[in-house]
Amino acid sequence: MNNFRVLYRYECKKLFGRKIVWITFALCIVVIIISLCIPFIGSYYAGGELIDTNLNMYQTDKRYSEALSGREINQELLEETITAYRKIPYTNELQYSLTEQYQQYARPYSPIFNFIVGTTNMQTSDAILSWQPNEDDLYAQRQTWLKTVWEDLGLSKGEIDFWQKRETQIETPFVYQHHEAYSTLLSHYQTVSLLVLLFIAICLSGVFSEEHTRKTDQIILCSPLGKTWIYWAKITAGISFAVISAILLSLFTFIMTICLHGTDGFNAAFQLLYISNSDPVTCGQAILIAFGCMVFAAIVTSIFVMVLSELLHSNIATLAISTGLFIMAMIVVVPEQYRLLAQVWDWLPWCFLAPWNVFGKYTLSIFGHYLTSWQAVPMIYFVASIVIAAIGKPIYQRFQVSGR
Repeated sequence: MNNFRVLYRYECKKLFGRKIVWITFALCIVVIIISLCIPFIGSYYAGGELIDTNLNMYQTDKRYSEALSGREINQELLEETITAYRKIPYTNELQYSLTEQYQQYARPYSPIFNFIVGTTNMQTSDAILSWQPNEDDLYAQRQTWLKTVWEDLGLSKGEIDFWQKRETQIETPFVYQHHEAYSTLLSHYQTVSLLVLLFIAICLSGVFSEEHTRKTDQIILCSPLGKTWIYWAKITAGISFAVISAILLSLFTFIMTICLHGTDGFNAAFQLLYISNSDPVTCGQAILIAFGCMVFAAIVTSIFVMVLSELLHSNIATLAISTGLFIMAMIVVVPEQYRLLAQVWDWLPWCFLAPWNVFGKYTLSIFGHYLTSWQAVPMIYFVASIVIAAIGKPIYQRFQVSGR
């Protein structure tokens, strides 16, 4: 075991000592900083006229949002919101958000109005002009809309019953809380996830192949532990690298977001952020779940990349295939009517790391018990990691025997 630790430390040293690792890591950090800071840069124009700076608009909306924090989205607040919005001289030709009435009366209630529109799936004009504020109607319309979504996705009766039961665990009326930090983390989740997977693919694509191309693999085989433990040392080092990378990039994103937006809203209902979701979790819990899923995806991706590297004997080919899969995940959508195929595609590591998949409606049924996607997929990835790693072992061993 001590000799295995020496091999493991040696492989880790090789990985973390490569210049490409630190250069790529620095580029990932820069991309995260830019993506988080862009909303504060520049100004907002309408009709060629300067309206306000983006930073000042953010600060103004933040003050209004914080003023609403702690209030229930009930009959009283709904009436206040619609009354304020009906002071706007609304016409289809005029952008209502540019009017003085919107800025003075309606804008302080914009988070609640956006929640109304999102919950009822109404057009903005209908919400302003014709909807009569009614707390019971608001939450009833949300339930009707959710049932339509479930049916359109082709969910079974058991799955629909499961989600309806989850809905009963959510307390209504919702209590509004300022939650900009968690909204930002969720909106940037797919970007950070893609950076993590790309970083892993770039850094691990040569774990096996470079030793073959440089013909240094035979030297490593001088270890008395033989081929088996060398293989597992490489795999273990790659997994460690992937986990550390995912955690570090996630932590940096968290710290940057908290510095910019604070921590308010951790205990806010997740439905304020993701209206169609039926998980009885808070915004903070949902973000931790999502980034936890990223770690599992990083593990299975690291093993896949390393085994592919051994199979192809080329880091360029490995990186090309990995990048191609990531690009496909962004442009290929399997129609919902092909339920099984759509679910399998959405749960692949390079597709899964998007909010609508992590908190999607598809479930996994095990002996009549339903698991949500964020509960089932990490377990699937764990099993897949073991299987892929086991498949790669004989590939590695056979090459060493007959490759040269």
